[in-house]
Amino acid sequence: MATYGVIGCGYVGSDVAVLMKAGGHHVVGTTRSAERIPELQELVHEAHQVDLTDPDGDLSFVDDLDGLLISVAPTQQGEGYRSVFAQGISRLGRALRRRTSHRPLHVTLISSTGVYGDQQGQAVDEESRLDTSNPINALLAAAEDQLLSIDRPDTGICVLRLGGIYGPGRDMVAMIQRAAGQQVPKNGNAVPAWSGILDITQGVAFAFRHNLRGIYNLVDDMQLSRRELSTLICDRDGLPPVLWGHSEPNGSRMLNARVSNRKIKDAGFRFSSPSMLEAVKV
Repeated sequence: MATYGVIGCGYVGSDVAVLMKAGGHHVVGTTRSAERIPELQELVHEAHQVDLTDPDGDLSFVDDLDGLLISVAPTQQGEGYRSVFAQGISRLGRALRRRTSHRPLHVTLISSTGVYGDQQGQAVDEESRLDTSNPINALLAAAEDQLLSIDRPDTGICVLRLGGIYGPGRDMVAMIQRAAGQQVPKNGNAVPAWSGILDITQGVAFAFRHNLRGIYNLVDDMQLSRRELSTLICDRDGLPPVLWGHSEPNGSRMLNARVSNRKIKDAGFRFSSPSMLEAVKV
C-alpha cells in the first residue's frame, strides 16, 4: 500500500483522492479552508489544512509520501494566480528538494493546455512553443519549470496539461444547449481542448503507476472549434445555433489550437471518454 497525497482537494483533487483510497492506498488530503476539513475527512485518511502561500505553513508531510498530486487553483484572477503559482509552487518546490526522506516519490502537477495560447487553430504537442505573453500562461509555465527542474534521483515529476473539464456537475453539452439562439461574445472559430473528469482521475493514477516523467497533454480526441461543436449539438437537438462572435473580449486568455494527445496514448493510456459527445467506456 502506497501513501498518496493530494494538495488541493477540489473538483479534480477530490476525485483522485476517492480513486486512490478505493485502490487501497493511504490518502492524505489538503485544503486551504478550515471549514472544509470535516468534509475532507470523509474522503481521505488524513486531512490537513495547508496554504501553500503561507510562509509558515508546515509541508513536512511530503516526507512520508510515495505519490503526490498538486491540483491547486487561485480563488481570484491576477494576484491570486501570482500567489499560488509563483509563491506557493516555489515553496512547495523547496520542500520537495529538501525532503529528509529518500523514499521514491512521484509528483503530478495539474496544468493547463491554455499555455499554448492562440496558435491560429494549428496542431500543437508537448514540444510546441508556449504563449507566455499572457501573464497567467507565464505563471503556469514557470510553475511547471519550477517542479520539472527538481533533480533528485528519488523524485519523478510529471505535468498533465488539461483542457476544459467536463463531467458530473460540469455538463458542457447542457451549457451549449442553454446558449442556443443567444449571442456569445467569444471567438467561435477558436479551437479549445477538453478533458473528461474520469480520464483525468485515471490519467493521474496511470502517471503514478507507470512513473511518467515530463509533460503530457491529457485531453480527449475532439478538436472542433466552438462554432463547430455548438452547431453539431444544436443541429442534433433541433435548436437554433449559438451566435458566436469573431474575436475575444479585450485581455481574454484564449486557447486556439488542436492539441495532440498522442504522447500519453503512446505511453499506454487509453481514454474512456473520447469526447463529451460519446458515451463513457467503463
